[in-house]
Amino acid sequence: MPLSLDQHREMSRRIAAWRVDPARPVACPLCGTEGLKIIDRSARPYAEWYALSCSACGLDETLHIPLGQPM
Repeated sequence: MPLSLDQHREMSRRIAAWRVDPARPVACPLCGTEGLKIIDRSARPYAEWYALSCSACGLDETLHIPLGQPM
């Protein structure tokens, strides 16, 4: 099930916090259960890609965050 625009924005904020402290549990954007699994599959400097999965609700999504052109 794709994330809605609001869920995508919220997940972007949660990923930013996760990058600062990867040991801290992250809540699923769909069901709110802590323990969302995040795998960083980024291809920096071009884009950030995150695989998201939640065992509680079955979420299995990939979040793409495009980055600016490399200089």
